[in-house]
Order: sequence, then structure tokens, then C-alpha cells
Amino acid sequence: MLAEMITVGDELLLGQTVDTNSAWMGEVFATHGIALHRITSISDDAEEIVAALDEARARVDLVLMTGGLGPTRDDITKQTLANYFGMELRMNEEVLQRISAWFHGRGLPMLPVNEAQAMLPDGCTVLPNPRGTAMGMWFDAPQDGRSQVVISMPGVPYEMKGLVEEEVLPRVLSKWDLPTRYHRTVLTQGIGESYLSKIVHEWEEDLAQNGVSIAYLPAPGQVRVRLSAVSTDEGAAQRRVDAAMEAFLNLAGEHVVADGDTSVAAALVELLTQRGETLTTAESCTGGAMAAAVTSVAGSSAVFEGAVVAYANAVKVNVLGVDASDIQRHGAVSESVVTAMAEGARERMGTTYALAASGIAGPGGGTPDKPVGTIWIALATPEGTEARCLKLGRHRGRNVQRTVLECLAWVLRTARSRNTH
Repeated sequence: MLAEMITVGDELLLGQTVDTNSAWMGEVFATHGIALHRITSISDDAEEIVAALDEARARVDLVLMTGGLGPTRDDITKQTLANYFGMELRMNEEVLQRISAWFHGRGLPMLPVNEAQAMLPDGCTVLPNPRGTAMGMWFDAPQDGRSQVVISMPGVPYEMKGLVEEEVLPRVLSKWDLPTRYHRTVLTQGIGESYLSKIVHEWEEDLAQNGVSIAYLPAPGQVRVRLSAVSTDEGAAQRRVDAAMEAFLNLAGEHVVADGDTSVAAALVELLTQRGETLTTAESCTGGAMAAAVTSVAGSSAVFEGAVVAYANAVKVNVLGVDASDIQRHGAVSESVVTAMAEGARERMGTTYALAASGIAGPGGGTPDKPVGTIWIALATPEGTEARCLKLGRHRGRNVQRTVLECLAWVLRTARSRNTH
């Protein structure tokens, strides 16, 4: 089944608010066999809303709308929808009581503009929103003999998500008999999308005839691969995807660093927790970004001991024990210095592993011998220390991001391959 989404709000078009609702809704609905066919963002303008509705309803039977339901003068979605479907706005006493209780429970006065949010189209089905004061609205709008629905929801993400999970999806699934869509995702690192596609080329050609589709979702330094199948039999869809995924895993080998919609950092924390191993970081050019990535994962305190952000050479020498003469001879961005940083951090923190990074993130600071994007990284383990040199680009943010990813994936692969018995 196909659906379309209309997001309403000048703030979306001006770039003041990033539309995360569409991405979340697309993912959630896809798991239930509903594919977002098109996403349209429009301004807070009645003519634009009407035009977008007419176009969407000509193509699909389920139209999802977010935004424009607030209490201010620029929020015109509700009135426009009432006019569009030939309905009157009437005070809904039950909703008014809900809104009043919402303000009372927070010790806030309820203003006339808040009361006006209980004015709702008299022919719609009201979708209760316990997280806010803007209710969702369900419009049954059959046309040309087809069952068709338009659903309007608030644009505040956590309010919209609650409505989808508690009201919208259960109603949609009871109205239409939909097939099951099964997904499985893996995360690859250290290989670009085109190179990955080349490795699995023959396998990929056989996917369609087996009823499986593939999507490559690239990001700096990594590619997420998603396999999907649609069937009225959930078990059949899962078996097709799992069989295809097993073949992919064999082909992609060590490039696969995580299974599921997880991150490299989360996979690393999970593995080190299982093994009772620990990690620290010594960071110069990444400025603590490695530590931040690890500690953003719940439960990371079980494996992460701490970090040293040794941005200045004096900190490298005085805190991590780097030999000052090595910095003078080879520079702070060098194999010997980054090796000493990792070993110093591991010794001082007493951890199983220590990661270190020192480089020229950019956009300035490069030399002919060490251009911008030259990053030395090192990993210290009980078996010894290894260092590598990354040659990245000129974009500072991406250089830091890719360095962090490379380092975390490195220790993840190393931990998986170590024989601890």
C-alpha cells in the first residue's frame, strides 16, 4: 500500500526546523507494509494545503499530515481541513476537559487560544493526544469508490510519534488488510558503497527473483545495508531476507561491523561488556569525540574508564608520557607519537585497549609532507601496539567523524579476533 505525507510549516521551508518526522514515519509505516510514495513540504497557506491534498488524494488512499495545529494565528491546518471537507468547527467538550486538565496538571493558566484548540471539525474522528493540546484528526474521505483516509497530526515529534503508535497505526491496520514487510539491516565500515556493490554484484542480481529488495544507506566512513521482503506470510518474508543476508555476510566479511539498526559504538560496548574488557582513549585532533561516541551508549560505564584529550604537546608529554624528543624529531602527527599516546593511556588507565589519534583535521595546518587530512591512529592491546595513517579530505567535521568511526571499528574487529583463553 502506498501513502503520502504532507508536512506543513514555514519553519521547515526556511530551514529553521529539520523534518525528522518524515524519516521516522517512513520507517515505521514500512514495517507494516505501507510505503511512503511521496513527501511534500508546504508553507502555512490554505491554498497550498488544498493543492497538496488534491494532488496526494489523486495518487494514494492514505494521506498523512503533520504541522499547523498549534494555538497561534499561523496555524491554519485545522480550519483549512474543516473547509476542505465541508465541516464546521465546533467546541468538543471532552477535548476541552482534556486540555484544561493538561494545563491544571502543570500549574499553568489556560488562555483563550488554548481553549480554541478544542474547536474541531464536527465530522472528523478525534485522535486523543495526551502529550499536548493539539488533537489528531482522522477524516474518512472515500472518492471514486475507493476507501480513502486523511490524517492530521501535530508536528511536535514526540506528540506525533505517540499518536502514530497508539491511535493511527492500530486504526490503519484494522481498516486495510496489509501485507507484512520484513527488514534486516547490517552496518559496514571501511568500504565505499560502489566497492561494496562490486563485491556482492552477482548476489545482488539474484535478489529480485527471490523477492528481496536492497537499499544502500551511505554515510561518511560507513554504509548501512537493508534487505526487505513483503509477504502476507511474515515467516516467509523473514526466511527470504535471512537467507539473503547470510549470503551477504559471507561476501562482505570483516567489512560488516554490526547487525541491526545499531552503531559501531553500541556494538563495541556490547561486545566489551560481554567479554569483561575495558577501553580508554587518548585524543588530540578528535578532541574527545571518540570518548563522546562511546559514552553516548547506555551501559558504557561498564567498559569505558576515561579519556585524555591531549590537544597540546605539553599534555602529551606530561600526562601521557610521550617523549618530547619524539615530538621534536617527528612532529605530533607521527607514528611514534601516536603509539606512545596509546601506550601511555593504556598503562595509566589499566585498560584492555587504548585508542589514540593525532592529526591535521583542517581546514588549515597542513604541510607538503603532512597535508590536511593526515591522521595517525594507534591501538594498544595486551599483545602490543599498532599504528596506522589515514589519508582523509579537507573537511574538518568529516575528518573527525571518519577518524572516530575508523578507530572504534578497529578495536571492535580486534576484540572479536582476540583469543582470550
